[in-house]
Amino acid sequence: MPQQFQVPQFIEHESKLIGPFTLKQTLILGFTGAILFVLWFIVEKWLFFLLGLPLAVLTALVAFLKINGRPLIDFAAAFFSFFISPQLFIWQKKELALPKKQKRSRRQETETFEGQSIEVTKQEIRQLASKLDK
Repeated sequence: MPQQFQVPQFIEHESKLIGPFTLKQTLILGFTGAILFVLWFIVEKWLFFLLGLPLAVLTALVAFLKINGRPLIDFAAAFFSFFISPQLFIWQKKELALPKKQKRSRRQETETFEGQSIEVTKQEIRQLASKLDK
């Protein structure tokens, strides 16, 4: 009797670490929170809000936005690695352009025979065809 194995389900689903946040989201939000905490004590309040608000919005986008089912951080990494990594170009030999044959009109297609013409009957053509078919 064959053994039955349980097939894992939802393998592309990231597990939640703290509440509704995954490990990646928790780390991103934690590092940004630490940076904002340090900025609060180092810079003036107006400069903190000037720098902190765009940083918080960017962090929220990176942590939660998904493009085509992929997190923005993965999408951005793939985007930049495409431009940084070397591209592979495959050379394909082009065919040499041969001079095109001039199109002939129907009158030019018919060739004239300048020699002795031989009258051939239908009977002779049939005999020749039967010999060639053998």
